[in-house]
Amino acid sequence: MRALALLMFVAATVPMAFMRPVIGLMLWILFSYMNPHRIAYGFATAFPWVMIVAVVTMVSTMAHSQQRQALRMTPLMILMTLFLLWTGLSTLDAVVPDQAEIEWVRFFKIMLMVYFTAILVTDKQRLHWVLWTIVLSFGFWGFKGGFFTLITGGGYNVMGPIKSFYRDTNGFALVMCMCLPLMRYLQLQDHRKWVRLGLWGLMGLTAVAIVGTYSRGGLLALGITVLMLIYKSPRRASLFLVIPIMAVLVASFMPQEWYSRMNTIDEYQQDKSAQGRINSWTFAVNVALDDPLLGGGMRVWSSDAMWDTHGPPDAVHRAIHSIFFQVLGEAGFVGLALFVAMLAGGWFGLARIRRKARAGPDTAWMADLASMMQVSLVAYAAAGSLLPMPYFDLFYQILAMTTVLHMLLLRAEAGGEQRTVAESPSAAATHRHPVGRRRPAIGRPLRPDTQGGGQQDLPWY
Repeated sequence: MRALALLMFVAATVPMAFMRPVIGLMLWILFSYMNPHRIAYGFATAFPWVMIVAVVTMVSTMAHSQQRQALRMTPLMILMTLFLLWTGLSTLDAVVPDQAEIEWVRFFKIMLMVYFTAILVTDKQRLHWVLWTIVLSFGFWGFKGGFFTLITGGGYNVMGPIKSFYRDTNGFALVMCMCLPLMRYLQLQDHRKWVRLGLWGLMGLTAVAIVGTYSRGGLLALGITVLMLIYKSPRRASLFLVIPIMAVLVASFMPQEWYSRMNTIDEYQQDKSAQGRINSWTFAVNVALDDPLLGGGMRVWSSDAMWDTHGPPDAVHRAIHSIFFQVLGEAGFVGLALFVAMLAGGWFGLARIRRKARAGPDTAWMADLASMMQVSLVAYAAAGSLLPMPYFDLFYQILAMTTVLHMLLLRAEAGGEQRTVAESPSAAATHRHPVGRRRPAIGRPLRPDTQGGGQQDLPWY
């Protein structure tokens, strides 16, 4: 029944994607993040839904030139492209070539969605559509996990969908921490009371789901995310009221088994899991020192021979549990520099957008979104420091949306300047046109003065 319902949904929406490629992008995000086929049965679980939707979106984008914009290679997009190419170069010399190739192809598919996000999201409405799709996709599992924790008394671990990139408890906690600020932004922007209340409930259940993962790193990341959320949120009073009450209720609700696990956070010397992480970091550093330029290639940690050579004695062979150390071991010091530059570039780019957008009433929403996306980046860096997820989809899509937000701000600033020039008598007198030439109508963009040999002072889009 679920498989049939999913098939009918796709059959109804894919034709719409042929007409409007942004709908295809939203379907792409839905299947990549929510994984609705993972809760179906029969043929639907293994059917290539993502590939079909991706192909439809790409074909539709090429067919409807008026519904797309040129891919702007901003510094952030250049950094992401260089990182993609550098990881591809390290894959050519990978220690485990077959596994590295599979991993790099998966990363390439992630970057395809990132590029199409930058191409198809051309205005505020489309950006909000994408944000709602992301929030509802991950929010479904946050709601489900939080509700499961409540009805079971916190007696079981919350996990993500089967065969997804955030199936394990740590990955699930990271994803939900990154999604919380986006939920908060949509709540700030929506004026419908029932939507705001619904998002309050969704944020609360998502936070409960993070606690219900029993992930110690997830709990630390949640604490950092909440603090940053309070610091960056434009309306802090409601958060100051709600968060302490929720913290007390959840703390009194969780069983003793949960407290026993959380109390081991400061006992990392005796904890095998923590020691395993430290050993994996040592392994990554040794691999990078052996090949500083390219590292060992993706999934170098799956090689027992490399662990025997570069790992600490008697270390358990495992994945490199840190986004930074994993990139270091897999792509060398150059790859790590590009990765850190992307993270820093996203943060400072959003800070500039926030600073400029706060000045105007028409761009205030951009300042709110930039602040919340900054919180998402902090959540990713905090939780990712202990997790092997450097090629996580949402991180790169947030960087793409940063580029989109930057372009929307430039257009808004240019539009404001054009209106100022058109409506100001003094400005109109300053920008006089040669005799015999028709002056642009009020409110229209000023075009370059190609006949007079000069240029108008204002940009034209």
